[in-house]
Amino acid sequence: MGSRSTLLDGRCTISRCLPLSLHRARRTRSLKNHHGLTHVAKRFNSDMPPSTVSSRHFYQNEILLDFAARSSRPVSLRQLAFFGMKLTNEKIIQSANFVRQELPTRMAHRIHDMQSLPYSIVRNNHISYVYELYYHSFNTIRRFPVIKTVEDNDRFCDVLRELLAHHTAVIPHLVMGVIECSDLIDSKRMDNFMESMLRSRISRRVVTEQHIALTDAFLKDPNFKPTEQVGQVFFQCSAADVVRQCDTLARSLTQSSREDIPIPELVFEGDVNTKFACVASHLRYMVGEILRNTFEASAERYQAMGNPPSSVLVTIIDAPQHVTFRFSDRAGGIPPEIIPYLWSFAKGPRSMIRHHNFKQVPVLEAIVEELETSVAVPMGQRKRISSLTSLTTRSPTLRLGMGLPMCKIYAEFWGGKIAVKSIEGFGCDVFLHISKLGNESRFVQMNNI
Repeated sequence: MGSRSTLLDGRCTISRCLPLSLHRARRTRSLKNHHGLTHVAKRFNSDMPPSTVSSRHFYQNEILLDFAARSSRPVSLRQLAFFGMKLTNEKIIQSANFVRQELPTRMAHRIHDMQSLPYSIVRNNHISYVYELYYHSFNTIRRFPVIKTVEDNDRFCDVLRELLAHHTAVIPHLVMGVIECSDLIDSKRMDNFMESMLRSRISRRVVTEQHIALTDAFLKDPNFKPTEQVGQVFFQCSAADVVRQCDTLARSLTQSSREDIPIPELVFEGDVNTKFACVASHLRYMVGEILRNTFEASAERYQAMGNPPSSVLVTIIDAPQHVTFRFSDRAGGIPPEIIPYLWSFAKGPRSMIRHHNFKQVPVLEAIVEELETSVAVPMGQRKRISSLTSLTTRSPTLRLGMGLPMCKIYAEFWGGKIAVKSIEGFGCDVFLHISKLGNESRFVQMNNI
């Protein structure tokens, strides 16, 4: 008998479209893969049919297609920053309804991207998991009623936090799915799909987290006037201080697994007093990944040759429209067989090792995000923990192979770029260019839907 699909309020109830064993496997997988979010996983499953992935479902959901046909409303980093300079009840409610309307539109575009992939790829366990999660989030947010009061917004923020917690499992599933399907589709198309998914996640999460941060600040002190930061946007972020903070973290992580191996010192030159506006957590991620790679390569070279590591030269240049960082090391360079796949999520000689390692990092967010979830801490306080912490504080021996590709996405999202020049047997120069707020970044409209 053929498959039957019933369309109810934008949802698809699947009957006999997949083997019963696969339905059961998906139910079990959804519960197990949230790792510590069992109660969320149960709610996630109870709100959805066993699977929203069916070949007929892709082209029958009129509500989804209606959202996918809409254009997003662009918002720049400058607008996010200045919107929160003086908060009122009305502005908080306005921000909430902007997020409530924008997120379903942006998620619909990403769901449509997944629908455009060959069906055999979307049937992959990891990709279908992401598809179902996105579809659930799309429905949850679009059904939330218009926000009219601060109390409505409080409930909305709780929903956003819960959905953000759901999505901490997306990156590992995406990467593992892409690796498993790398032979089913052109690798460039798969990498483009990954980049599109991750850029969109950055834009959604910056908007979402900014709203949550502004809400928290307003509830704490309605008369608060920010001087150094608004939400996640820092007005006077010290370039050298960010490098020093990342140096401390990367150094301690490397030494935790290589206790008796010397780690190279940093030497600064250039415009070391540079300050500029940015989302500091994103900058810290990029710099941290660069330094982790440098320290690991230096440690491996020391083990192989026994030569004391040379200092890493950090050059900071404050140009009119960009801030440029250059990291120059003498850690031996990048193996030539790796260079063609330096920016790829899908291919590479170490892809299966990466696949294995991702199974040990079940929860992380490198986009967008860009994600912070609130967890309870003693004394009745709430501590915000960046999802980037899961990625930047992982074991140094756990190679994921996505640091540089993610840095590229972050840099390009903010109107910048990253480049690597490697001399085999000598070392690397890594150039990181970040656009300043008020120049190119004012044109970085967060409509990468």
